[in-house]
This record gives sequence, C-alpha cells and structure tokens, in this order.
Amino acid sequence: MQTTTPPKQQGDTSSQIRRVRGQPGDRYDLIFLDHQDRIIVPLTEWYRLRKEQGPESTRRTYLACLQSYFAFLAESGCHWDAAPEQLRQTLMTFYRERLKCHIRPQRGMDTVEIILTRETPLRESTLKVMRAALRDLYLVMKEAGLYAFANPLSSDVLVALKRERERMLANKGAPDQAGIRGETHEQSRRRPTAFLRQHQPQGWKPERRKELADVREGIHKVINAMLDSEVVSAREKAVLHLLQSTGARIHEIAHMTVGGYQNTGMAGQAQVMNKGSYGREVKTIYFAHNPCVQVALNVYFEQMRPLHDPEGCRRLSDVAPDAPLFLTERGTPYSPNVFYWHWYRHYLSWQTLCPVRFSPHDLRHLFVTEYLIKLKQACGAGTASFDAEKYLREREAFGKTIMAWRSIHTIDMYDQSREGEAVFSVLAGYQQDLAQRCYAIGSPQAALPAKPCVVTQATEAEPRPNQEATVVWMHDEETLNWIKSMEQQAGQPWETVGRREERGE
Repeated sequence: MQTTTPPKQQGDTSSQIRRVRGQPGDRYDLIFLDHQDRIIVPLTEWYRLRKEQGPESTRRTYLACLQSYFAFLAESGCHWDAAPEQLRQTLMTFYRERLKCHIRPQRGMDTVEIILTRETPLRESTLKVMRAALRDLYLVMKEAGLYAFANPLSSDVLVALKRERERMLANKGAPDQAGIRGETHEQSRRRPTAFLRQHQPQGWKPERRKELADVREGIHKVINAMLDSEVVSAREKAVLHLLQSTGARIHEIAHMTVGGYQNTGMAGQAQVMNKGSYGREVKTIYFAHNPCVQVALNVYFEQMRPLHDPEGCRRLSDVAPDAPLFLTERGTPYSPNVFYWHWYRHYLSWQTLCPVRFSPHDLRHLFVTEYLIKLKQACGAGTASFDAEKYLREREAFGKTIMAWRSIHTIDMYDQSREGEAVFSVLAGYQQDLAQRCYAIGSPQAALPAKPCVVTQATEAEPRPNQEATVVWMHDEETLNWIKSMEQQAGQPWETVGRREERGE
C-alpha cells in the first residue's frame, strides 16, 4: 500500500488524516488513518460506499469537507455515530469554533441558522458544499445500516411538519398537469427539513449589466478571438463551441463520455450528466444546426485525442463507451479545473474586447438571454400581434427540454432581469450626450482648446496572444496581512509594493 498525505492548509486539521492507497482489486481504494495511525472506519467505509452513488468529482469534493469534520470529532472526543442530540451540539461547536460562523438558533423550529463572519475561512458556496457533505455522510451510512438514528442533519420538527403538510395537501396524488393539486410536487419537495440552515438574504438573479447588447457583443468577440487563435488547442476550442452553442454547464461538457457523445447514432446531440443526476447521463444537449461544433469536435478526435489515448485507439469507434470523451495530455480524464486553467491563461489576452469581465459560466446565461430575445421576436414582440401565451408556453418548454431545469420558475428570473434593460439604455444615451460636451480636463496650463469634443470610435485591434493586461489589486490591511501569511507558509518571499517600486519594477 502507498501512503499519501494531503497538503497542509492554514487552520485545517484535516492534514492530521493520512491516506493509504490500496492495491488494484482491493476492497478499499483508500484507507484513512488518524494521527495515531488508527483506521478511521466510518470515513473509509463512506468513501467505499459513495463510489457507486454519483460522479467521482462529487465524492472527492465531499471527502475534502468530511476530513475536517472527522479531525474535529477526534479533538472533541465525540463519536460520529452518537445520538442526533449530541451530534447537533458538536456540529454547532464545529461551525462556531472551526469555521468561525455565528450560530443563531431558531426558536420553535428545531433549526439553527449559520451566518458567515469576516473570519470565516470558507466562501458561502463552500459552506453549502460542507452542509451537503455532512448530510450525505449520514444518509449513506444510515442506508447501509451503519447509523442507528435519524439523520442528525434533518430537523425532527420540520420533517414532521412536512409529512403532516403532505398528508393534508388537497389532491396530493394528482400530477401537476391536472391543475388540482394544492401545490406542485417541486414545491412539496423543496419544503425545508434541514437542521443547519444558511442565511440567504436573497436568491440568485442574473447580472443585468451582462445582458445588455454591448456586453453580449463583447463576449462573442472574446470567444471568437479564442476560436480563431492558433495558440488555443483543439480540445479547448471544441469545449468552447459546445458551451456557446448548447448552454450546458462546464462540468457537463468536461465529463462527457464517448457513449454519451455517440448517443446510439443520434447525430447532432449528446447525453450528459445533469446537475443532481448522480452520475447518470440523463440530459440531452443539441448542436445539430451549428456545423462549426461538429467540425471542431472532428478536429480534436482526429488530430489530438489519439495522441493521448491510454489504449492507443486511433478511432473514436474503437474506444469504450464509458471512456471520457476529452483527455488531458497525460491520458487522464478531462476536468473543469483543467479547462479553467487554460481559459484564464488565454482570456487575459482578449479581455479588453468586452466592457466587463466574465467567466465561462456566463456563456450559459448568454445562451438563455439571447434565446429569449429571439423567441420574443418570433412571437411578435413590439407589435400589436405579440402572442404572449405562445411565448410563455414555448419559454417553459425551452426550460424543460433544452436547459433541463427541474423548476419551471427558473426561467422567470431571466425574464424579470430583462425588465431593467430599458433603464440602462436611457442611462447610456444620457451619458453619451454628456460625452459630447466640452470640459477642461487637467491643469489650467494644459487646458484643451475651445472647440467641440468629437468622440471617435477606437480602432478595434486584436491583442496579441502574449500581450498581458495590467491588473491592479486593491486590498484593505486585513486582506494584505492574510495574503502575507499565506505566502510565507507557501515559502514565497513577501515584499510590499513600495519596495518593488523602489527597485523600479
């Protein structure tokens, strides 16, 4: 067996847990040991059971969270399989002392609210993953018969209220299409039962600025520059084409399999793993009407993928259906992290073509926004013959079929965010009028001549691939101290900006 130790992180006692890698064919891929070289049985068993219950990336992410939890259990002397009442007290202590969160009990609800502070070492999204990992641990272990109590991450009061609500619900057995059920099945499913609840001041909404015409055009310019560049590899170009033309998430594209792409001979569409599908390829993406997508894929399959195939297969038809479609240069499965590394390496060269910074996930929002614009135009928007019922009907079908959203109300947020576009358009016109006025800018000695200001459009010169944009970072003293401590731990020399300026760098 091969022993591996995870890298040490600031404020993270999970480094006390060591990993022993099993041999091929062993029952356990990894065995986890504490600081006294004793096997952490529940973590080792959970890792084995979780292998068949979702994608490998989810298991690795949850593992990173659970290592911190088990290290804290060892320090506090609490057993992982204790009664829910005892575990909940330990969980609150874990969030309060280790994650530096405020804990606010909800009276009469048998729940506590988690509130981030400035000292919390994790982001809000990472805290959500932490809660999901803890809940998953006890769900898996209880299903396997290894935990004898109810899930401590679920509130007994809220579970009882949800059951009573479902029992009293009018026409509870009717489908949503019947229109007689007291609430939709999605609303029933989303009724909260969690013991730990994270404070959420407001739900997610698309950023309006990124939906305006100039930003949308700028995003297309950046993507087109990447697709036309010779320094971007054929693999990243194929992924970009799929993201731009299908509106899929990056992990859905990166984790595509050969069988999902071949899709039993259905050209122009592929099966991918949707969010929350537990590793099953249940979502269909469509790209038949954009021939550039298939051309980019063929270039990758013929020129690049055979060089990295671990089996030496030259043709895609010879590859196993469950093999990854995209490969790294080492022949390992492609991942979103690999794509992001290449993305930000090239993005800086062309970011000036767009008035705002954006990420690959914004291509998904761009896809939805521009589809709704075209759909409104097709339904007669701006004319007396606008068919509002047809628009709503086809908009809902788009959300279900193309985007595979579980909630029919998700697309409402995109439509609501577009209501402010007229406000920004009027503001842009007003600011353009101000730009036509003449103002003296600078010192009196360098006053501008008294003549009307003429605004000319700058020539759009495509940046060279090796051209880097200057990035100025402004932090408060607390953040600078944190960066200094992190760099010192990593063994990197710390020096202030002033010292660099003294040397003329």
